Order: sequence, then structure tokens, then C-alpha cells
Amino acid sequence: MRILLATPMPPSGEAPGAIPRLLDASLKGLSASHEVTLVTVAGPDPWELQAADRLLAEGHDVHVVRRTAPTRLRGWPRRFRILWGWFGRRLPWRTVWFYEPEVQRLIDRLTRDTRFDVVAVEDNAMGVYRYPDGVPSILTEHEVRRGRGIRWPGRPGPGWIRRALAEIDWHRWPRYQRTVWGRFDLVQAFTRRDAEAIAAADPSRAGRVRVSPFGIDVPPPLDRAAEKRAELLFVGNMTHHPNVDSALWLAGEILPLIRSRQPGARLTIAGAHPPPEVVALEREDVRVPGWVRELRPVAERAEVVIAPIRVGGGMRMKVLEAMALGKAVVTTPRGAEGLAIDGFEPPLVVAEGAEGIAAATLDLLADPDARRDLGDAARAFVEEHHSSAAYARRLEGLYRAAAGAPPG
Repeated sequence: MRILLATPMPPSGEAPGAIPRLLDASLKGLSASHEVTLVTVAGPDPWELQAADRLLAEGHDVHVVRRTAPTRLRGWPRRFRILWGWFGRRLPWRTVWFYEPEVQRLIDRLTRDTRFDVVAVEDNAMGVYRYPDGVPSILTEHEVRRGRGIRWPGRPGPGWIRRALAEIDWHRWPRYQRTVWGRFDLVQAFTRRDAEAIAAADPSRAGRVRVSPFGIDVPPPLDRAAEKRAELLFVGNMTHHPNVDSALWLAGEILPLIRSRQPGARLTIAGAHPPPEVVALEREDVRVPGWVRELRPVAERAEVVIAPIRVGGGMRMKVLEAMALGKAVVTTPRGAEGLAIDGFEPPLVVAEGAEGIAAATLDLLADPDARRDLGDAARAFVEEHHSSAAYARRLEGLYRAAAGAPPG
């Protein structure tokens, strides 16, 4: 199968965010059996440019539009596109940020010169581009933004303008999403919650939505001898609001409950771009190192990984990665969404409320055998159901379904 894969950033297993690591698993899994042509955007973040170079060096068929940091006059064309896209076309910020005209020219040239069997588009930010008619197409919706009432910020103060603009931006998503979904034969969602949200927002798409939990490139197991007594870990990219909410809840309410019975408990909150309110959590029993390039040493020290997710859609890469590393994980029902496959429930501890999460964590801290058994079962579950090979098999089924979908 010849696959055109369009992504908003380069696949990378070493990136600070979840999306490039998901894309890495997708590319690896599909490339094992199919011819994959990748169109992506890289930069100005150095890791994106390095990831693109690494893919090229590995021999992948990669076509990259490279962005550099805007400087003086050279940056004005991009600044103008961003301003026109947000103020003039009223597109969501994420779409405006990732848009590059050269990507459209690449897509047009590649689809003119090569007959692809399927076009696979990752994330609705890439849905703004035109893709060829007559080729089965599938959009992977990483997270559905749900409609809600307007939440204007209160009286003007620090950050008031930023919050007001963010609120305006949020209310552009429902219309934009419906427009994008209508351009594809099928839409893939990672969880049933997101699939139901798509169907509710656009009933005409209900029959074109498929649920398929994502996969990851399973890492080598950790050294359990490196665990430190009562060390806890939370990992999440802090540009994503649900992770900020989780960090604040964990450090502010859950950790004190744990320390009331386990005074030596210490928490590490790791993740790129922590905002001031998360940085301010740093104290004797809470470390906030920001993005940790090498997560393995940090994860090895942790006895329990906690993912207290209360809001947001999509699947939780932080939960899946911790399971793949063989760690005992405590999360919420929302944090476990999308992990069950074919009736098999993921081996982790699910609890609700600050007291429930604290109690579950304390139980695991007190029982090394239970932690070990849970971690072993979690890793085995990911290897069977969420590896790059397992995910690629699910994608192949979706691509065949897209080929058989009626037009429009």
C-alpha cells in the first residue's frame, strides 16, 4: 500500500510532546509493510529540525517544509499569514500556526506524480490543506474541542487580553472541525468519548467515525532497583491545559493527603513549558524540572506514576508510556479512556477524587509486590495491544474501510 502521511510536525520518539511520539509509532509500524511518503513541517524548535534530519538519515521518504525563527523583514510574510488567518479568515490559532503554503505545493506535486492508495492526515491542523479527489482519505482527530457557553474573563487585569483571545479562539473550533471532517471519507478518534462528540457536533459524520486507540514505540524495560522510596511522578506537556489542571490538583490537594500518611513522599512534575502557576509549585517535596530530555532516569526513580486527569479529550500518552515502562499507574476514569481493547481492560488503578487517588497511591507504596505485578502486567498489555505494530494493524483496517466508504 502506498500511503501519503501528512503531519503537523515530524514524528519523533524523543520529542517533548505526545503527538510526535504517537506519529513516530505510526510511521514505524506502517513503514514495516508499506511505502509511506511523509509530508511535514519542522521548526523553528531545534528538536523538530533534528527529528526531520534523523528521519531523512534513516532513509524515510520525507518531504519537509522547514521554518526558521522570524527575523526582521524575513519574518513578516509569516507574521502576516498568521494575522490574516486569525483575524481575517477567523481560523483557530493552532491551524494558523501550522499553516505553510509550501505544504500545499508539496501535496499537489506529490499527488500529481504518484498514485497513492490512501491519504492519512494527522490532526485537524492539517485538515486546512486540499487533498486529491478520488483517493481514499482518513483524518485522525487527536482531540475534539466541544462546544460550550462563552466564559469571558472577569475584570481586566494581568493576562486578561490573553484569556479573552483564547476564549474567542475556542469558539472557532466547532465550525472549523465540522468543515474539516466533511472533507474526509473517515474520521478516526482515539476514544469513544471523542467519537460521540464528533457525532453530536455533526450528525452527518456519525457513520464515518471509527474508534482506534493509538500506539507507541515500546521502550526497553526500566531497572526496578533504581526506584527511590515514596517517589512519585507526573509527566505532561504543559502547553496542554488538562495537564496544568492535573499538576495543580496533584500538588495542591492529592500530595498533602499522601504525605499525611507517608511523610517522605516526594513528587516530580515533568513536562515542557510549565506556566508560572506550575513553576510556583516547586518546594521541598515537589520538583518541577520542566522538559526532561531523558525521562528514563526520572521514571526509574518513581515507585508510582500518577495521572489525575479531570478534563480534556483524546487519549493519554503519559499513561500509556508509563505502562509501557512497566510502572504502576494510578489515574482517573478519564485518564484511562481509550486504553481498553476488545474487552480487555488495561492493568492500572483507576480512582476518583483526591482522597481516592491518594488512598490508591498509598496502597501501592506499601506493597512492592503489587507494584511489580501491576507494572509487569501493564507492560505486557501495551506490547500486545498498543505497540507500533499493533497500531499499524488497526490503521490498515481503517485505510481499507476508507477505500470502501461512499463519497461525500
